[in-house]
Amino acid sequence: MKDTIVSFLTNMIAVILGIVITFTIQGKIDKAMERKSIRSSLELVKSELVTNMEDISIMSDYLRQEKNSARYFLDNLDTLDRCPQDSITFHSGIVFADVSFTLCNDALELLKVSSMFQKIEDNSLSMKIIRAYDTCGSIEANLNRHITKRDTRYEESVNEKTVRKFASSGSIAIKEYLKTEYGSYSIKWLIAQPDPEKFTDVADVEEAIEGIDAYLQGNHLLKRR
Repeated sequence: MKDTIVSFLTNMIAVILGIVITFTIQGKIDKAMERKSIRSSLELVKSELVTNMEDISIMSDYLRQEKNSARYFLDNLDTLDRCPQDSITFHSGIVFADVSFTLCNDALELLKVSSMFQKIEDNSLSMKIIRAYDTCGSIEANLNRHITKRDTRYEESVNEKTVRKFASSGSIAIKEYLKTEYGSYSIKWLIAQPDPEKFTDVADVEEAIEGIDAYLQGNHLLKRR
């Protein structure tokens, strides 16, 4: 009887230990997968924010060139017929460029849908990421607002009376356009716009990227073991 009880207890302990070991191992596997998922998500966010910064920089360069091209036309307003045609073509292509600007936030949406913010367990980093995307959205809206206002001025200047004068070819001819009061005003309006740096500050984006790097390189994920 005693041997039976000992055998039963031994078997039961073995089963319990097996269950405990199984759950322990599975727990470690789950945590490892979670750490990998967090790392992948944050790396995706970082990549997207870096790309957004690069796109903002390209757009800022364009707006600076737009002002320079507008200034070129204003400085040569009375001597356009003597300006090199390649210069006219280049600067005209800048001020009349068909521009659209869009930044991505797919990685942020993925974080929200997957509840990854809670798994990161770093409220400071989460807020930095949110602020970074808010900044991107604000910059995108401001840049598109500028383009919309600029294009609206061009469109409003072309009507039944003026189309033959400077837009008979389907596009605005800059030399004829600038001879009109509206054309001169449109160019001056471009020059008067604030420098891109006034509304393309990406400090919040840089801070979020640095925060992600610190999180991934630090011991945040190691603590989750």
